[in-house]
Amino acid sequence: MPPNPPAPTSIGTITDAILAAIDADPTLARAQHPDGHGGLTAPPDGALTYRPDATTTALVHARDGHCRFPGCTRPAAGCQLDHIVEYRAHDPIAGGWTIATNLHCLCQFHHQLKTLGLWTVTALPGHAMLWTSRTGTTALALPAGAHGSHTLHTPAPRITGRRGHTPPPRPATPQDPPPF
Repeated sequence: MPPNPPAPTSIGTITDAILAAIDADPTLARAQHPDGHGGLTAPPDGALTYRPDATTTALVHARDGHCRFPGCTRPAAGCQLDHIVEYRAHDPIAGGWTIATNLHCLCQFHHQLKTLGLWTVTALPGHAMLWTSRTGTTALALPAGAHGSHTLHTPAPRITGRRGHTPPPRPATPQDPPPF
């Protein structure tokens, strides 16, 4: 008799595994491209301008699918594009470039939290986003389509405090209506 197939892995299981690996080896929380240049040595066309072109915008919307703040399901079409590593208008070659690997979708509220410095974000390999609050709380967000999921609705993220404390789950919030 063949063994039972393994149970499907959920996004929560994946984020738990990634956060456990980071807890065990904090070097895994280092940004994949800390300079915001996506591993490139020269800026491609459009990288030194603040606003992305239509092709880059479409690519980021398709990859992210929704706001990249953990637990937020606002569709990408209703989000702003944010530079993960800050764009520097006075020195664009040195700042984060306007390229897909340095952009992500954030709804206006979560963009403001990042802008105010209440949360910082680090882009990890696979475009996983590690968010850290001023108080040391961390949470992880995966792009839409991670592990085969093509839904706009993702499970609540695992959030940990500085000492590994997991706060109680947040109350459910109403989902956004479909964008059509």
